[in-house]
Amino acid sequence: VLIPGIGTVRNGSRSWFGIGSLGLQPSEFTKLGLIIFTSKYLANNTKELKNIKKGVLPILGVLLLIFGLIMLVFYILGFNEIFNVKYKNNNKKNKLLKIIGVIFVIITTLNNNLYKIDISIILLLMLLTLGIIIVLCHNLHSYSIEDISYVLASSLLLGMSMGYLIEIFNTAIVKGIFIFIIAFITDTYAYIGGSLIGRHKLTVISPKKTIEGSLIGTLAGTLIGGVYYYNLVGGIGIIDVTLLCLFLTILSEFGDLFFSCIKRQFDKKDYSNLIPGHGGILDRFDSVIFVSLGLNLILRLF
Repeated sequence: VLIPGIGTVRNGSRSWFGIGSLGLQPSEFTKLGLIIFTSKYLANNTKELKNIKKGVLPILGVLLLIFGLIMLVFYILGFNEIFNVKYKNNNKKNKLLKIIGVIFVIITTLNNNLYKIDISIILLLMLLTLGIIIVLCHNLHSYSIEDISYVLASSLLLGMSMGYLIEIFNTAIVKGIFIFIIAFITDTYAYIGGSLIGRHKLTVISPKKTIEGSLIGTLAGTLIGGVYYYNLVGGIGIIDVTLLCLFLTILSEFGDLFFSCIKRQFDKKDYSNLIPGHGGILDRFDSVIFVSLGLNLILRLF
């Protein structure tokens, strides 16, 4: 995903080369390469890893800690992006809201990882804090219910999805990788399918997305994700795996469209220019957020 400076920019995205309307991006090859390598390595080394787990676990713990810290930083940057698309002026009013939002993103992310607090308590704390701010600043006409709702929803959405993602990685790495496989494969094949045979527009939210691309992305995500889950995660039958992957691929596409809807509402093409040619953190992780929440919903229900 993070390969700046390679290729040329076509239609706002960096590509190695293009065939007609199809531009092949370095990030797509990177995603597929990482997925294939990781899956192949895990499949070939499962028995060996079990035999040497005493030596692997300490290293694994350090790697998971590093991963968690990196993802926490990414999601703090993501909150900054979703905040900035609505609030363009960096005045005192907006700084206070942003600081409170970042604090709640961190609290929600670390919940169930470093400590355990009932999510209803965190939600009540957020509501009371933001409500008190409205009262204290009412005479200044600084804040509205809309401001509070936007910060509350954004920090909860990002914090909970990030917290669940880290929790899944700590519980079973193969399940954590599964989240990225579903999100990236669905996104990649929806893009390729839409570029090659897309004719019918999917929605006005994202004019470049097509029904054909969406169906190909869903099928590819279900097939590849299903093969991965059935062979490396296991524990459920093939029908259940297929239904799980189908549900998550559909959620993945809704995640993409949901964050696109926010951008369109505030007339933005990308959330930021953090990744040259690709946009910001939320432009890359929009699908991952919904897949993470969806998988945790399924795991908690069943």
